[in-house]
Amino acid sequence: MDKVEKIKKCVEESYPGLLKQTFNDNLLSIMLYGSYVSGDFIPGLSDVNILVILENPAPDGLGLLGISGHRMMRNCRITPLIMTRTEFIRSADVFPMEYYDIRNNNRVLFGSDETEALSLTKKNLRHQLEERLRGTTASLRQVIIASRGKKKVLGAGLKGIFGSLKAVFRNLLRLKSSEEIPAGTEETIRKLGSVFDIDVNGFQKLLALRKGEKLDVGSLAAEVLDSLQKLVSAVDAMEFGD
Repeated sequence: MDKVEKIKKCVEESYPGLLKQTFNDNLLSIMLYGSYVSGDFIPGLSDVNILVILENPAPDGLGLLGISGHRMMRNCRITPLIMTRTEFIRSADVFPMEYYDIRNNNRVLFGSDETEALSLTKKNLRHQLEERLRGTTASLRQVIIASRGKKKVLGAGLKGIFGSLKAVFRNLLRLKSSEEIPAGTEETIRKLGSVFDIDVNGFQKLLALRKGEKLDVGSLAAEVLDSLQKLVSAVDAMEFGD
C-alpha cells in the first residue's frame, strides 16, 4: 500500500471509526473539508481537515481521543475541528471564510451536512478577509526580519505564509464575484488577478516555490508584499450592507 492509499484508509476509515468508538451517541457528524477534498492535497505536507460535531465535547472524551488517536493524527496529519452544533451555527459571523469553504467543498463521512443551517454574509466575509490580509502582510514583514538575510529561512517562511493564503484567495473571489470558484490554486490565482486587476506574478511564484522550484526569495518576498498591500486596499474600499 503506497503513502496516498495509507492516508486515505486512515482518514476515511480508521479515524472515523475511532471517533465513533470514542464518542458513541455523542457524535453527530464527521465532515472532511480543505485540500483533501478540493484536490490540492500534498501527502506529507498538507493537513487533513475534519469537522467533528459533538452533542457535548466534554474534556474526558477529548482526553480519550488524545490518548488513543495521537499517533494516527500525527502520522496522517489530521487536524480535527471539534464543536457543538450550536457553536458551529452561531459562529458563522466570526468565521465566514472557513465556513463558506466548508459549505461549498466538503464530504460527509458520518451524520448530516451541518453547513446547510449556516447563515453567511459578504459583509462578515469582507471584515474577516481584511483582517487576514492585514495579518498576513504583518507576518511576512516579521518573517523577512527574522530571516536575517538567510535565504533558506526566508524561503521556509514564504512557504508557510502561502498555506494560509489559499483560502483567502478563494474567498476574495467569492466576495467580488458570484461566478464559480476555480477548483485548482493556479486557476484561482489567475482569476484573482483578473477580477481585482492586480499583478499576481508573486503569488504564482510563491506556489512554484512551495512545489519545490528554486527562486530568488528576496525579490519574491517584495513582490508578494506589494500584491498583498494592493489587495488590502481593494478589500478595505468595499462595502456591503446587512
